[in-house]
Amino acid sequence: MINSREEQAMLSDAARLQRHIQAELSSSDLRIAVQSGMERGIRNSKRSALTTCSLFGLAAAAVTAILLFIIPIIHEEPRTALVPQTVNWGELQAFKELNTYDNDAATLESAIRNDYIQLINKSAGAQGYRITLNAVTADENKMTVLYTATTGEEQELYGVSSSKMYNIITQSYLTSSGGMGAHDKVLGQDNYHKFYGKTVIVLDRSKPFPKELQAEFQIASVNPGKMDDPKTGTILADMHYSPRLKISFTLDPKFKKTVTRILYPDKTVILDGHEVLLSKLELSPLMISARFTLKNPDENSWEARLKINEASLRTVIKSKTEDGVLEMPMVSGNGTEDGFEKVYASNLLDNPESLILELTTNTSDEAVKLRINLSK
Repeated sequence: MINSREEQAMLSDAARLQRHIQAELSSSDLRIAVQSGMERGIRNSKRSALTTCSLFGLAAAAVTAILLFIIPIIHEEPRTALVPQTVNWGELQAFKELNTYDNDAATLESAIRNDYIQLINKSAGAQGYRITLNAVTADENKMTVLYTATTGEEQELYGVSSSKMYNIITQSYLTSSGGMGAHDKVLGQDNYHKFYGKTVIVLDRSKPFPKELQAEFQIASVNPGKMDDPKTGTILADMHYSPRLKISFTLDPKFKKTVTRILYPDKTVILDGHEVLLSKLELSPLMISARFTLKNPDENSWEARLKINEASLRTVIKSKTEDGVLEMPMVSGNGTEDGFEKVYASNLLDNPESLILELTTNTSDEAVKLRINLSK
């Protein structure tokens, strides 16, 4: 759990780390990325906030991501499908708009389209706060949780400050990798008494697949009228919190039936003059990951990693199905001991005919598109 003092410390650390990065790095592009990432996080925290255990850890999470060589998962341009595909959201219709803000949107759309979803619809409430666990979907690698938070008229709902998943059998918490949320809309205006959220939980496929789980939430609110105050969210003393609201459920065993497919493409690409090997692919219903390793261990330095990152302007997987071609954007990325790993959205449930990895690189001020067929 992250309490108010810890949240304040994280924000302070984030600002200090940002100043340090700005002083040390020569890359103006990276400095701009850090600055704009923090600004977007603060600007969008009331509307569509990325979280790492807490909606209030935005700035710290953004700077930490840069330090760990994580590619930012917030993009200015919207996700674009080359060919739109129909999704019947059914009773999850309220989450359709929220999903459009997520770079991983295609994954949830594919899960719902293929009925790869478990409806829970269980609620818990106390002291005027209420949380409903609407649905989950999962595979060996991750779980996506959809929920709705509400408050009475005596409080305005700021957001969900904590969303965690507890494994009852192992008596331990699963790892949260972030999430997002947005207020309900009434006649085009934010309804400050209802909030839709999505949280991603990391699963370790080397461990037994989870079965008996308990979702645990905490809702943050402010007094009536405060949500329209520009300073809301910056004065921690204004915040009120619900008790821990807990909902137990049994995870559908159908989610563990589809195993992760692992491939070793052994494909080499040149990024800023460095030979980088596409060494490993992992494909599952909710994610596709690509691992890249530097072919020359002597080039495994912070400076080389920055140049390689800057050389790769954009990376996406194009998935071709009988209905057309859909883009699977990059969702996240992280550094490894000898390279880096990128994680993409997945529509494997749609049985794609082909998966093409496209890396747009910057060579001598010209964009070059590299295409790698992941299906072969």
